[in-house]
Amino acid sequence: MQPENSRWFYNPLVVIGALLLLGPFAFPLLWKSPSFNQFCKIVLTIAVILMTIYMLWGTWKIVDYILREFKQLAI
Repeated sequence: MQPENSRWFYNPLVVIGALLLLGPFAFPLLWKSPSFNQFCKIVLTIAVILMTIYMLWGTWKIVDYILREFKQLAI
């Protein structure tokens, strides 16, 4: 059995990629990874949360715009 810190999914590039692709769903992988210190984990968590909030806000603005256009066209 491999030691925990040599598993491929704890590789920093894999963790960063998972955070970019999966967002907050990759938090368990980040927080269990021994590749990052406590400060980096906190900074990455805050960055992903802010990115997620921004993307949700952008999605809301787009949906609101589309609904207003549909209402204007009486669809």
